Amino acid sequence: MTTALDSTQVLSRILPFIRERGYAAGDRIPSERELAERFKISRGILREALSALEAMRVIQRKPQSGIYLRDIATEASVDMLVLESDLGMPVSAADVKDLNEFRSMLEVQSVGLACSRRTDADLARIDAVLTISRERHAAGQSISDQDALFHMALCAASGNKLIQRAANSFWLASKARRAQYFSDPANGLRSIQQHTALRDAVEAGDSSRALAVLGDHLGNVERYWMLHVGPADKASPPTTA
Repeated sequence: MTTALDSTQVLSRILPFIRERGYAAGDRIPSERELAERFKISRGILREALSALEAMRVIQRKPQSGIYLRDIATEASVDMLVLESDLGMPVSAADVKDLNEFRSMLEVQSVGLACSRRTDADLARIDAVLTISRERHAAGQSISDQDALFHMALCAASGNKLIQRAANSFWLASKARRAQYFSDPANGLRSIQQHTALRDAVEAGDSSRALAVLGDHLGNVERYWMLHVGPADKASPPTTA
């Protein structure tokens, strides 16, 4: 008897299964028939899930041969990170390090461009986010969503749409981690202060000052997360940066 599941629920089973079995890049994984029987799902729903994994370059289906795992670490799309976050899958210290480096490359470039390209509309968008951030923090609420909107507005001020698209994927992939980070009001207050300083530097066109503020801001977040995912931190509550 098959179970009525949608493709997202199927993915939440297949991905942990692949991890737990320790399949390596190039390995053939079980066939459609075997997976459908293992998870007691219909072949139609399974094919939808496999098509999603193929689109994200996680697997490759070869006619008359089987389903093969790609090198997820180097070939899978950034959307794979978004999916793992949506499914609540754990991230390793190496994953966090790579994500932080990816974010740093995006934002350093964005800030440099924003200092020379920002428009009045860009600054108004950033100011609107900062206003809501301050109001939410004063009311004892998280600024997790506003943090993402601030950095997305900063990337938009670069005028480069590819940077904006890549940054959007990062913020979607980090949604769960942001919620945890901003559950501590101290992290929210510090971010608002740094966001404000960053906004002022961008308005002034002072790229040196903007990059210095951004470096401090990203450094705080990276230190927090490297401590949080480290083995020594598992037995104790997270510490703020």
